[in-house]
Amino acid sequence: MKILFVSQSFFPSTGGVSYYLIWLAHRLREKSHDAIFINLKKPGGLSEEEIEGFKVYRVPADSEIEKEVLEGYTNFKELLLKVFHERNISLDRLYNKHIYGFNEYIKVNQYFEKRIREVIKKEEPDIVHIHDFQLLPLSKMIIDLKLPKPFTWHIPFPESIEILWRKFVVEYLREYSISIFSTKSYVSTALRSGLEWNKVSCIPPFIEVEDSNIDFRKAYNIKEDEKIILCVARIDRLKGQKFLIEAASRLRNIKFKLIFIGNGSLSKEILKVKDKEEYLRELQELISLKGLNNNVIFTGAISREMLMAAYKACDVVVLPSIQEGFGLAITEAMAFGKPVIGSCIGGISTQIWPGINGFLVSPGDVKALSECLEYILINEDIAKKMGAEGKKIFKEQFSSERGAKDHIALYKRLLGE
Repeated sequence: MKILFVSQSFFPSTGGVSYYLIWLAHRLREKSHDAIFINLKKPGGLSEEEIEGFKVYRVPADSEIEKEVLEGYTNFKELLLKVFHERNISLDRLYNKHIYGFNEYIKVNQYFEKRIREVIKKEEPDIVHIHDFQLLPLSKMIIDLKLPKPFTWHIPFPESIEILWRKFVVEYLREYSISIFSTKSYVSTALRSGLEWNKVSCIPPFIEVEDSNIDFRKAYNIKEDEKIILCVARIDRLKGQKFLIEAASRLRNIKFKLIFIGNGSLSKEILKVKDKEEYLRELQELISLKGLNNNVIFTGAISREMLMAAYKACDVVVLPSIQEGFGLAITEAMAFGKPVIGSCIGGISTQIWPGINGFLVSPGDVKALSECLEYILINEDIAKKMGAEGKKIFKEQFSSERGAKDHIALYKRLLGE
């Protein structure tokens, strides 16, 4: 089979979906299938290139997206992101969506539609697999294409979201061949929102990790007697870094370094939106207020090899998000045999078995988060046992081998094989 993957972002821009797709593509290739990609082009970027042996086509092919169009697109897709992360967005914004960038959101998707049709003529794929909410409207634009068109929804889809917002999404989802969600609870919500039973599937996310020869402690001047608390997430209010800073400030008689790894989103990078910078300033002010200037390091975006080194070196991985789709940082931590602490939301709660491989805490519960941190950092034997259990869970449920098998089975079913 030849699969055409279409998503907003891909390498060299890193992020959950980018890694998800490259891992899946490599596993498909191992099983004699092929993958090609269509993604948003950065200003001045190449229209076509090759990444890790895969053909990548950028959007648009022969021009640049107008800044005002990109701004509107970003506004509306960020609105959707906030809605499905339970930010209590008024229905007025749905009724008046054209004021909030919906027209530009559609326009960017039309750029993708044009590119998809061009690439299909050239590459003749068997499947067109669309990824995530940014490209939701493509279902109605490519409905005439006589190819299976699965769609993967990568962010939360909780039942607590206002039903009219969910129905807005479902109207697009039902035009795809099938919609893939990361947890059974999201599948249940989709069904309750009106999506037909034969239009839904559940494929949990998956990851790959690699060993690293980098000495992370040496690279960041971290002493051997300092515990490493690691948080891998983009600098975003939804990721809850401030709660982890407050929790760490309560630790007593424990030498530690709190490491934040991550950057902003592709669209924010293109538009130079100041949200990330403002939040980062707030975090740095909080760090000073709590007297943690010598305990906290922000690495920004780092190489994959350095990230692997960080997981290898750390003592615990924490994801204190307010909302989360799945939480691949938790999965990566388990792959390295590390104990994990996360908010009991979204896919995080499906990965952490309290007391077995780590702990779950309520979002924003600084006291509980601090207590869990202290328990793991003080009780080294228990931390090692938790890490070992987490590694078992990863191998059984979240490996890329399992993810590839699930996708291949789905593709063959869609093709009638």
